[in-house]
Amino acid sequence: SNTSHCTHSHTCNKRIATMAPNDDYAPPFQSKYFSAEMMSKYEPLAEAITKVEETGGMDDSVFESFEKHWAKFMDFSWCSQWDGKKYDVVFYGVSGYTGYLMMEYLRKNALPNKKQDFSLAFAGRSPTKVAEMRDREFAGTEYANTPILTASFDDVVSIIDMVKSAHVIVNCAGPYMLTEGEVLIDACVWCKTDYVDISVELPWSMRIQELHKYALEAGVMVVPSCAGNAYSDLGVMMLARKIQEDYGESLRSAVCYCSGGGTASGPSGGTLRTRAALASEGDAMRSDVFALGGFIPQVDRNGFKIVDVQQGTGFVTPKTREEDRDIHMTKVTEDRKLGVWRAPYVNAFFDTRVVRRSNMLMADHANRPYGMALNFMEYAMLPPEAAAAARQGEDETGKAIGHYGLTLEQEEEQLGGKPYKEGQGPSSDDLSRAWSGFFFSGESESGNQLMCSFIGCDRYWETARVAIEMALTLRFERSSLAFSGGVLTPSVAGGTPLIQRLVSSGVKFKMGSWHEPSERSSPGLLH
Repeated sequence: SNTSHCTHSHTCNKRIATMAPNDDYAPPFQSKYFSAEMMSKYEPLAEAITKVEETGGMDDSVFESFEKHWAKFMDFSWCSQWDGKKYDVVFYGVSGYTGYLMMEYLRKNALPNKKQDFSLAFAGRSPTKVAEMRDREFAGTEYANTPILTASFDDVVSIIDMVKSAHVIVNCAGPYMLTEGEVLIDACVWCKTDYVDISVELPWSMRIQELHKYALEAGVMVVPSCAGNAYSDLGVMMLARKIQEDYGESLRSAVCYCSGGGTASGPSGGTLRTRAALASEGDAMRSDVFALGGFIPQVDRNGFKIVDVQQGTGFVTPKTREEDRDIHMTKVTEDRKLGVWRAPYVNAFFDTRVVRRSNMLMADHANRPYGMALNFMEYAMLPPEAAAAARQGEDETGKAIGHYGLTLEQEEEQLGGKPYKEGQGPSSDDLSRAWSGFFFSGESESGNQLMCSFIGCDRYWETARVAIEMALTLRFERSSLAFSGGVLTPSVAGGTPLIQRLVSSGVKFKMGSWHEPSERSSPGLLH
């Protein structure tokens, strides 16, 4: 009938129209793939569309041809080289130093543990370089022939094939802010593949927030920042749970002190490149302490929000609380309650924003925030000799220092003027001689205090551990996780199952007090 033929034409036009974004944000993978340019590369589909238009939808056989090719376009079968194999975890971008760390952790810890067998593949832009790393790490083992996939952000079809090959993708290709990594995340969302990365880059974290609602609707876990500093996020979660359990109260404030010891390693080439990229961004992105969410406004004694009014416009903005401002983490001061001397910590501005996002996600999606008025701060714990010197200069603005009590400049000086090239870094043997610790103190709304701490290996080793154990948590513990999708944080995504995996893999955790000085040592790479 004429009605059905008109419907054919309308259906064709409607399907093509739905490829255009229906709001101001166009998901990056969808923009690349569901485009007129990509459709034109599939010539049978382009021809079928033209014929539907030419016949006005009056030819049933023409429309059937359009339907057949449209289905192939939508499921990627017209272009995909995917062989149908599905791996539990695929590691992308593993030809450099981070790839070395991932493979070392797999070889020395995750694979020998045999908590469960899992299949894996490696991937990268240059399969030859990835193969060289794999052969160096796994020669003579049962993993010597681990498959290698080729994928690149500028080849959307290769990204489709890699994502379809995985239950979980671990993206190691940084600095993330200099890549099109969000194309990979959006492809994961589209293909229902969970995603993990090791980013510690605020500009990147802000960029991918746009994908939260898509990941939430698709039931896909997107978990950035699964790096060695994720313990600050996990520690606050543990404090909040225990305070609720013991006292039936919310967490009002928490502080994390970061420390370390043993033989400190210098920064890898990738770390230096990321630092340079972040420095080029300036301070603009760091100005909002709630850049990743979790805003808590300042209120007056009557409970009314205090606001700033933009002159001449009447535009009103709720004011951030004084206690949450970054400036409090920029000075050398003493925590008189705990007797700890503290200084600015290199990752504090990033870590505090991640914890605030966790608090927001717990409130929005579980109605269980850590605390409606939570304040979280993070510092470097000064070693005794530095603490003695600090007494002379309290309240002075200090340079940010890392886990081993060294400034970034001092870390680089350790390399004797010969910094690691990109793709290079300390050996795992060097990392085995160092430890990193996270020491937490929290208070409930009525002042009940609680402490806990984590002790792990060097921060680079812990990055490999957190990323891999998170990927395995997503793959094998899905049914016991509280959340099923969204752009999440390590604590919100992994919860108790992740903590259990980390501890089982060798990390030391203590609730109720901090690890004693005699307990502060590397747990070792093998477990």
